[in-house]
Amino acid sequence: MTEDKFKVNDINVQVYQLLDDLDSVGMHSSPRGQKVVEATLCTLDIDPTLPVMVFKDRPFNWKYLAGEIAWYIKRETKPKFIENFSSFWSKLTNPDGTINSNYGHILLGDHPGSSYDDKWRKPVNQMQWVYDTLKKDQFSRQAIAFLNSPHYQYENNKDFVCTFYMNFWIRKNYLDMKVQMRSNDIFFGLSYDAPWFSLMQQSMYLNLKKIYPELKLGMYHHSADNIHYYERHFELVEKVLSGDPMHSPKVILKNPIFTFNENDTFELSTYALDYVKQIEEILASEESYTQEDWKNALSNILDIQD
Repeated sequence: MTEDKFKVNDINVQVYQLLDDLDSVGMHSSPRGQKVVEATLCTLDIDPTLPVMVFKDRPFNWKYLAGEIAWYIKRETKPKFIENFSSFWSKLTNPDGTINSNYGHILLGDHPGSSYDDKWRKPVNQMQWVYDTLKKDQFSRQAIAFLNSPHYQYENNKDFVCTFYMNFWIRKNYLDMKVQMRSNDIFFGLSYDAPWFSLMQQSMYLNLKKIYPELKLGMYHHSADNIHYYERHFELVEKVLSGDPMHSPKVILKNPIFTFNENDTFELSTYALDYVKQIEEILASEESYTQEDWKNALSNILDIQD
């Protein structure tokens, strides 16, 4: 799906270079009283088939990725399911027990901030908008999927969505994508944001390729107004920089997570829905699963090549 131009765009190489820069010239600040090393206006150019960030001293958490992908596909705003994989989300709930940053809820359904009373405006599915826009005009500059919005600007919000938007465009027969973040934690955020957004790009690519047979999968540009790591990871950064970056496993989506039916209407794919059932069955079985087992569970939707 990709070509040799991506040799230097392994996420591990990109992040290693970023950590080296931050270690040398990164700014120090303390938002909410927590020490961080940070940079502003950062962009990583990533091959969307090499989005898994793994270092010798920080193995990748395949279990969490497996759970997060299923949770996003489920589009749930309650944290009960994802708490099987991390207790983090239960700390971010709204007064009604919901969270905001389920990216599947935002991207794979009608955007929660797009409900209108006007008869001429309807709630907007963000992936539907991108698909329709590029189908109508492959050179469009309007194929944007929004995530954050004024909908999330309220007092005492514990879960202020980190991602502003995803921008898709086709040039020179490549489907490129930019993800714009307001803020990004390298280890707890980017590690799992990058695989998810890569799957969204690959899904859109597989759908658009039916319209444009010569289309190729392009670059994933990950931009953050602020990118950082916290004091709890200071020692880890030293260990990572003491060695060389590892090669990221290649991750290729076997079938799209979403499709468009004969009426060009958005649908979750049967492959995605079957994957969710598989993860639910694993949880119900209460069997002990290793990281390798969870990685193998992902192989039902992903071709993972070490």
